[in-house]
Amino acid sequence: MRSNKPIEKDYYLPILDTLRSFGGSATLDEIRASVRPFLRADESYLDEPAGPKTGETRFEKDLNWGGKRLGDAGLIRKVRTHWELTDEGRHNFFTAKTLTLLCELAGGRAKKKANKMGR
Repeated sequence: MRSNKPIEKDYYLPILDTLRSFGGSATLDEIRASVRPFLRADESYLDEPAGPKTGETRFEKDLNWGGKRLGDAGLIRKVRTHWELTDEGRHNFFTAKTLTLLCELAGGRAKKKANKMGR
C-alpha cells in the first residue's frame, strides 16, 4: 500500500480474507466494516467524496472496484445482498503481487469482451 492512501489493488487481499473469515460469504456492510481497518489509511482520505454523481466515498468506490476486479478474475461472486467466494477464490491463496496481476489480466479481458459486444 502506498503511504496512507490505498488504491483499488490494496483492497483485494482484505476482501478475500474477510470473506474467508465469514465462512465464504458476507454482506456488504460486514465487508466494509472488516476491510476498512486492514487499510490503515487516513480516515479523512477514505471519507472524501469520490465524485459528485454517485455520492460514494473513496473507500466505497475503491472497495466496489476491488470487488469487481475479483469478480472479473472469478474469485468472488457479487450477489444482490452479499459477496461470496467462488470455488476458485475459496481454494486458492495468493500473494498480493500475484493477486494484483490476476485481477489486472481479468480486468483487461472484461474490457475486451465489452468492447466486442459494442458497449
